[in-house]
Amino acid sequence: MQQLRLTPLIAVLVLSLGLLMPAAGWAKDADAGAFLKSLSRNASLKLGSVELSEAQKEENFRQLFRSAFDIPAITRFVLGKYWRRASEAQRQDFVTAFEELHMRRFLPLFAKYDEEAIEVESILAEKAKPNLYRVSSRIHRSEGEPIAVVWRIRDAGDSYKVLDIVAEGVSMVISLRHEYGAVAKTHGLDGLLEQMRDKGAELAAE
Repeated sequence: MQQLRLTPLIAVLVLSLGLLMPAAGWAKDADAGAFLKSLSRNASLKLGSVELSEAQKEENFRQLFRSAFDIPAITRFVLGKYWRRASEAQRQDFVTAFEELHMRRFLPLFAKYDEEAIEVESILAEKAKPNLYRVSSRIHRSEGEPIAVVWRIRDAGDSYKVLDIVAEGVSMVISLRHEYGAVAKTHGLDGLLEQMRDKGAELAAE
C-alpha cells in the first residue's frame, strides 16, 4: 500500500529552508542573490530566540513560509493532474494540509544560521521566462562538506518568491510531485488529503 512518507531530501533541505525566513514587510532586495543573503540574516530573528514559545515559533514559521515560497504555484505543480481534477474545496484543503504538514516537518529541525552560511555563486535568468532566476549556491555546514543548492526564484514584482530548491541535483517539488502522485493514484485525492492530515497530526504530537 502506497503511504505518504518523509522524502529523503528532508535532511538536506532543512538547512536550505532555514535560510528562507524573511522578516514581515521586508523590502525587496536588489536581486535574487541579495534576497537569499537577506533571508539568511533574518532566519534566527524569527525562530532562534529562546524567549519565544513553541506557539509563537509555529505562528512565525507559518507566516514566513507563506512569505518566502510561492505556495499557490508550488501546490498546483506538486499535485499535477490531480489539481485539475480537484474541486475548489479539495484544492483549498490541499493547500491547507500542505502548509501544515511542511510546517510540522521542518520547524523542529531549525537551528540558528548566519549570513556566512550561504555562498551565492551565480545568478542566471531563464531565457524563456526572464522573471525566473536560477541562483547557484553552496551552503556551508559546521560539520561535513558544503551542500550544492540551486534555487529557482521568481521575481513577483514587489518581492521574490522561491519556486523550487534543487539540492545536490534533486528537485524538492519534483520529488513531492512523484510522492503525492503515487499516493493519489492508489488512494485518490481524498485519500492523499487524509494521509497528509494524519502525518501532520502525528508530527504535532511528537
